[in-house]
Amino acid sequence: MEPFLRDEDPADAVRSLPEPARRLFLTLCCITEDDLYTYAVGEADEELAVLSEHGLIEIEDGRLSLHPGAVEAGRAMAELADSRFHVADQLAAIEDQQGRYDRALAFKAEALGLAYAAGDPHVISNQHHDYAVLIARVDTGSPRVLAHYFAAAAIAIRTDAPTLRAEIEMLAMFAFAFGLPEQISLNDDIIALAQEVEGVRLGELLESLSQGTADDLQQLVARAMERAHETMRDWSPLMTAVVLQAEGDTQYASQLTAELAGMEENPGAAPVVHVFRRILAGERGPELLNGLGMLPFGMVSKVLATLRERAGS
Repeated sequence: MEPFLRDEDPADAVRSLPEPARRLFLTLCCITEDDLYTYAVGEADEELAVLSEHGLIEIEDGRLSLHPGAVEAGRAMAELADSRFHVADQLAAIEDQQGRYDRALAFKAEALGLAYAAGDPHVISNQHHDYAVLIARVDTGSPRVLAHYFAAAAIAIRTDAPTLRAEIEMLAMFAFAFGLPEQISLNDDIIALAQEVEGVRLGELLESLSQGTADDLQQLVARAMERAHETMRDWSPLMTAVVLQAEGDTQYASQLTAELAGMEENPGAAPVVHVFRRILAGERGPELLNGLGMLPFGMVSKVLATLRERAGS
């Protein structure tokens, strides 16, 4: 590999990097060699170019290698609190991409705890949101998923964050798919579940955000349920058409065929279209729900429940 520019000491070279490139290099220092060879950097082309210019990496035949003298320095820097947060966050994303969800959750839990240590409410809210997304990969309807979405939304509403609408949307999708508990307590349920993650001090944080009101939770529940009802109204015609045709009633067959074909052009909607076609072909098993996100899970589960009810089973 080419020597460092200006014959710098490896540690000095890493310290002199622009922040995005430095974070990427520290992350690369912390992943396994096998993963390094297949590492997908996504939108990090500019950062890779900077690292290459500094002689810190080389890419040959699709294989990425690190300058051996800089790895030790990079790992040492990754242990510093601020760097550890960004490294843990990026490692969680890498493990998620690789489908290793248990490892992704472990790194994301570390990042969430470190976000609390840093103290920025907006970052903490985003980390709760991302943690909920990861839990849902392995336990879709888990109360922990709901708790972390509520945590993200409760922080957002008390800080008037621009992400509040998106957080309410996630709560609404959870409600549409799984319903919300009839009784839910901010202190006894949400905070307790969220604080199972080491370093999370949700109760203390919410207490410190004084502009919030005492009925934050009720506001969130009301807005989420209103949005969930809107979602039900929006998708009821399609779900009804699937139920009727699955029972042999073809009065909406042409419209259903056209709508499913149109949805199939959207990659995000293709999985639920595939499941609806399986239902129309006669399948009714619970395995149809495997791997579905919250919105398609809600749609498919409601179609299956309706078919069971109408069949008297």
